[in-house]
Amino acid sequence: MKNGIEKDRLYIGANYHPHDWPADRWPVDLSQMREAGFNVIRLGHLCWDSFEPEDGVYDFAWFDRVMDLCAEYGLGVVLDVSMRPAPVWVHRLCPGCNIGAKSGRPVPAVRRYMEDVADPDYQRFALRFARVLTTRYKDHPALLAFGLCNELGAGYPSYSEASLRRFRDWLKAKYGTVDALNRAWAAQRWSRRLQSFEDVVFPENEVERGAPEAWLDMRRFFSDGIAAFIIRLKETVEECAPGVPHSSNHYSGKNDLGFDLLRYSDRFVDYPGIGHYPGLSWDDKAYYSYMLLHERLYEQRNPLWCLEFQSGWFGLCSGACGWLYAQAMLCLLHRTQMILGWTWRSMLNGEEEFIVGLLGHDGYPTPNLAEYKRIAADFRKLESTGLFPYLPKPEIAVAFSQESLWETQAQPLQFRQRYTDSVTNVHQALTELNLDYNMVNLRDLKKSYEILIIPDHVIMEQRAADTVRAFAQNGGTVIMTGYSAVTDETGRAFDTPCPGGLSDVFNIRMAGFLRAGQPGFDGETVPERRQIRFEDSVISADLAYTEILELRGANPVAFYEDGSPALTVNAYGKGKAYYLAAESNRPLLKHLLSVLTRPNPMPEGVESRELAPGARFYVNTTNKPIAIPLSEPGFCVLRQQLVQDSFLLPAYGAEMIMHRKA
Repeated sequence: MKNGIEKDRLYIGANYHPHDWPADRWPVDLSQMREAGFNVIRLGHLCWDSFEPEDGVYDFAWFDRVMDLCAEYGLGVVLDVSMRPAPVWVHRLCPGCNIGAKSGRPVPAVRRYMEDVADPDYQRFALRFARVLTTRYKDHPALLAFGLCNELGAGYPSYSEASLRRFRDWLKAKYGTVDALNRAWAAQRWSRRLQSFEDVVFPENEVERGAPEAWLDMRRFFSDGIAAFIIRLKETVEECAPGVPHSSNHYSGKNDLGFDLLRYSDRFVDYPGIGHYPGLSWDDKAYYSYMLLHERLYEQRNPLWCLEFQSGWFGLCSGACGWLYAQAMLCLLHRTQMILGWTWRSMLNGEEEFIVGLLGHDGYPTPNLAEYKRIAADFRKLESTGLFPYLPKPEIAVAFSQESLWETQAQPLQFRQRYTDSVTNVHQALTELNLDYNMVNLRDLKKSYEILIIPDHVIMEQRAADTVRAFAQNGGTVIMTGYSAVTDETGRAFDTPCPGGLSDVFNIRMAGFLRAGQPGFDGETVPERRQIRFEDSVISADLAYTEILELRGANPVAFYEDGSPALTVNAYGKGKAYYLAAESNRPLLKHLLSVLTRPNPMPEGVESRELAPGARFYVNTTNKPIAIPLSEPGFCVLRQQLVQDSFLLPAYGAEMIMHRKA
């Protein structure tokens, strides 16, 4: 046990904001949570000035009472170290904290997340508060863990003068001389040569975005600033409260800000955390949400905590009956240990006034509470098996590159399939085959795998290429899609055959590419249905982009209708390297993976894993009951009944089947 966290326990509860409600309501709410079967609560976020209303003036008496009540009602607390949004007084005392618009003009903080967390003066105030808060509550009997602030990575990039000065210093440290910077940024193009670092401006303003190489460095600069802050926060928490676990529902993947999680994950992650909002119907958004779970898990040793988990949504009270239950059970299959509903009670005002919680605005239950009660009850039954949290050792790795995501954002006319869609396609293929995987960083592969999938990995720096080469050389199977290894780490296109730095591994040259239809200069590309012929089957796939390959020793595995290679394989060292001459595509990847792996076929819409020999967990993600065949009799853990040769998995239902040998 680590400060109350039990490794074989499942946790369920809600986010609660006691500063929004009168004190006489607190015991009512906590009592209802306990009656619902909750065992954990998340507190403290989004309310720094409730603890420190003025510079250095603290008020903890009200929160001491809340923590004592949590202990009284048997609710463990995940206490968020809330440093965002910054109080008004911080913005007043700390001008560098204020973000700058693209013009450089200071912007008033009119809503949350309008502070520049990389500003040193802001960090001085924020980390001082972190030290005071963690020291005060580190030994409280209700404390389970600390949260490293809320949604770091969300917000707005700051183009302020203070931020620009730091950007220039960052570039000096990276490149050393302005000549090196000019070479990296291809400044000879369009007469953009710099005479000194003082000539540097942010490569984006209210009129236009600059060259992609400079823009990529700007995104790296913002990323490094956020990551450095969360690492300092983690170090502060561990120094003040040694041994207390921590997590974070950071927002590394925020499109217009964010940070490169996999570059820094090892330096701040204890229990991976996320705010999980899969929507209220099964669509591409849901698949994307579960892909993000795997990004947060990375190659970490601990299970995932959903520090925020969807209840209702803006304008939507709740999903179909059983929907939230199914999503919670699905999270268990994806290595989750904790689920905390957002939020306990619908807020009466503010920016999220109409996100529907477990209680309505009137303080009475919504349909969501019934779902969470059911989740809590079944968590206890599943917990009794001793098989949760589920922590597999995947044999498949999927490479993720935040920098490739930025590169595709910088050049949308070239890279028209969103990078996140490319990775989600892989996730969906593996999900439909019921195969576990780890998301990995090609710069630093930590564990051993049999298969490495590299989808649309546009940027291929030398260190990543070395990883791929060594993986195949040592006997692994590499699968790489088109649009990979197009540029080096600066964003410069390779002047050698593509895939750049790896053409020998795959023994091909990408000689050209085709786009479906006639997209025009800046129009949308419309996918076309293509038939790809394998040796023993034909697969239909909607493709908007295909590549023309020149084979230099690789063997074709599948063909387009015109006879050109759609998939090749090359023996390299002790391993094999497959190359898909198209963007990441679910049907094609699914077919290849079904041949190369040991899939676990299930009826469509059912996810399942064998958690231990003779013990299998099933989740139905559809709105219809599905019959599941069994090879031998078993016992239903959730329904507490014996079954023979099959059982009926209810709509949006789950079940654990234990066989005699379990």
